[in-house]
Amino acid sequence: MKRLVFFVFGLLFLVSPCFSQDYNKTDAKGRRQGKWCDFYPNGQKRYEGQFKNDKCTGEFRYFDEQGNLKATNKFDKSGEKAQNQTFAANGKVIAMGTYVNQKKEGEWRYFDKETGKLVLVEDNKNGKVDGWSRVYNPDTERVAEEAQYVAGIREGACRQYFDSGYLMMECEFHHNQMNGPAKTYFPNTALKEEGSYLNGQKTGQWKTYNEDGDLIVVETFGVEE
Repeated sequence: MKRLVFFVFGLLFLVSPCFSQDYNKTDAKGRRQGKWCDFYPNGQKRYEGQFKNDKCTGEFRYFDEQGNLKATNKFDKSGEKAQNQTFAANGKVIAMGTYVNQKKEGEWRYFDKETGKLVLVEDNKNGKVDGWSRVYNPDTERVAEEAQYVAGIREGACRQYFDSGYLMMECEFHHNQMNGPAKTYFPNTALKEEGSYLNGQKTGQWKTYNEDGDLIVVETFGVEE
């Protein structure tokens, strides 16, 4: 029983700053004001920040259950827009971008948690990928794939690249599936294949070439025998 009492007392001691008169205050209208913080059940701090008239203001800091800094949000005066940085447990930045009303907006950049190198850049609108998404090869720091999105769905051009930076494949997406003309290339930039897709499947006539540009195969897809 004594051990339990000491444990509870110790836990209260850890979280007591948030229950002091300087933290977690509301005004007569019930709006959060001033410094606020919260804790995990194990006593580690979950977040800390300040409110003004129930809106976030300044920098908020978020932690994991081991006490590592997980993310920061720096809010503007409106309390609706925040510049975010997200961290790996080793302290490296793994993401950065803007939140508007708690939804991703504009360009977001993502990084490898070990090397810190750029691995992904995405355009966002109202919390969904909207615009270009570009995947980077962290070894070469070149674009490996780029694709267009509308409201989180692949819609439009898609291109993949060799490590050299030369084009490997280009196609079109519609409703999250490959639709329309497509081409693939050899590493020396020569055309390898060309044809069309319909709902993710090859359709119609496809042509295959060798690296010298000679037509070697012609196949027809989507025709029942």
